[in-house]
Amino acid sequence: MTRFVSLLLLASLAACSSTTGPQLNFEGKSTVSPTVPMDVQTVVTVRNVGETTTRINTNICGSPIRAFTTPERDGTPVWQSYDPAAVNCAAIASVATLAPGDYYDFRLAGTIPSSLPSGVYYLAVNINGKLVPAGQFLK
Repeated sequence: MTRFVSLLLLASLAACSSTTGPQLNFEGKSTVSPTVPMDVQTVVTVRNVGETTTRINTNICGSPIRAFTTPERDGTPVWQSYDPAAVNCAAIASVATLAPGDYYDFRLAGTIPSSLPSGVYYLAVNINGKLVPAGQFLK
C-alpha cells in the first residue's frame, strides 16, 4: 500500500518582471511506498497564475528526482532516480502553452535503493531551471 509522504511545498516564480506578465507557480508532491523496493512517484504541477498566455519547456530529460539530506535541498543529492550523465537526451523542443489558470503536470518515478542509509530525505526535481521541492520521506 502506498502512503502519502509529503505534499504541497509551493514555490512561486515570476516568468517576467511585469506584474501583468506571465507568472508561474510550481508545486511538487511525492508518494513513496513503505516497503522494499521503495518506489517513488512524483508530480510537479506548473500553473500559470498570470494574466497572459505563456509557454513552458516540457522536456525534462536529464532532470531526475533527487533526494537530499537537508530541507534546503542544497549540495550534492544522495540519490537520483537515474544518472543524468548516462542518458542521451535529444535536443528536441517540447513545449506546452498555458493560458491563464492552465497547468501542466510533470510525472516522474524511481526506486529508492535499499542501500540508502536510514534517515529523513527531502525530494526535489529541477523543472525549467528551478529546483522544486517535492516532499520528503523517512527510510
